[in-house]
Amino acid sequence: MTYSHSFCLALCMVACVCCCPCIADEPALSAADSPSKPLFTDPHYNGSCDPEIVWNNSSQEWWIYYTARRATRDIAIYVGTPIGAVSSPDLVHWTFRGYVSFDAVPGKPDMSTTFWAPGIISHGDSLHMFVTYKENAIPPWGGKGVIRHYVTSATQPLDGWKLVNVPNFNQPDPIDASLLRIGDEYRAYYRVGKGGGIQWATSTDLSEWTPQGKCPGDVNAPARQRGFGYQEAPYVFRWRDRYWMLTDPHEGLAVYESADAITWTQRPRILLEPGTGLQDNSRARHPSVAVVGERAFVFYHTEPNRPYPTPPPEERTPHQKISYLQMAELSLEQGQLTCDRDIAIDLTSLARP
Repeated sequence: MTYSHSFCLALCMVACVCCCPCIADEPALSAADSPSKPLFTDPHYNGSCDPEIVWNNSSQEWWIYYTARRATRDIAIYVGTPIGAVSSPDLVHWTFRGYVSFDAVPGKPDMSTTFWAPGIISHGDSLHMFVTYKENAIPPWGGKGVIRHYVTSATQPLDGWKLVNVPNFNQPDPIDASLLRIGDEYRAYYRVGKGGGIQWATSTDLSEWTPQGKCPGDVNAPARQRGFGYQEAPYVFRWRDRYWMLTDPHEGLAVYESADAITWTQRPRILLEPGTGLQDNSRARHPSVAVVGERAFVFYHTEPNRPYPTPPPEERTPHQKISYLQMAELSLEQGQLTCDRDIAIDLTSLARP
């Protein structure tokens, strides 16, 4: 099944025509040159969130894997969720690919088990996914889960996923894995419940992992020092000769910087203030980043109808739980990571990875 993103693209074009005055001597970007806002929304329950972007060298496409929440249901919104997938050759035009099949069990909008927040890394001709898994769909949250490791050939990015193992990530109840390769070593970063904070582990083969405990530095500093308490969804990447970690404290995206991807120093938050783009008028949630040469693009989800402070899930309406995928370009200004989500992204001359 395929899904054309023409509806959202059309809305974006209409918004640009009606709301954006032309600036003399600065030709406006056409919709064909710049990603639309929103980038994508799940065609079944409008609950696309937790995006993870990866370059598929086999198909020469970008793939985003995401948690497909069942947002427009009255109950069991956050459980029974599959992993959805969309792809693009150019970061502008996106096609819905369907739902991921694990161990030959077809993915579908309503599952008897729960999958959340995939973390993906490519290795040779294979893709490796580290995904939060719960063996039931009991609302509201499905109880404790584990992070499972699956692998597929890059030629079967939707339906070839096979279970490898349950890695040693202080199981049970870690969530939101992020993967990074440094030389011959792989690193995983993830959140552990009950005060476990943001932790990390190392491996040489993606199968056997050695937990390293809590990440040193500001990322696990006391809440009063960081300026917020709870945080989830660590995402680690290298850009401009530094390592960066983004996390989701539900108050914009927290930013940490490191020279070695071990000890982290806090920097100012990004994407807390609402944007003006379609369905982008809310704080950014659960990030992923694509680095292409000297440029870096952050992918995140928004819940534009969600009130903050947020009532418990059972007190929110389906309308308040709808979510969308969005994209913005990161900048580095005087050594600080910044992001203006309202600037149109020019991808006319973007090189492939």
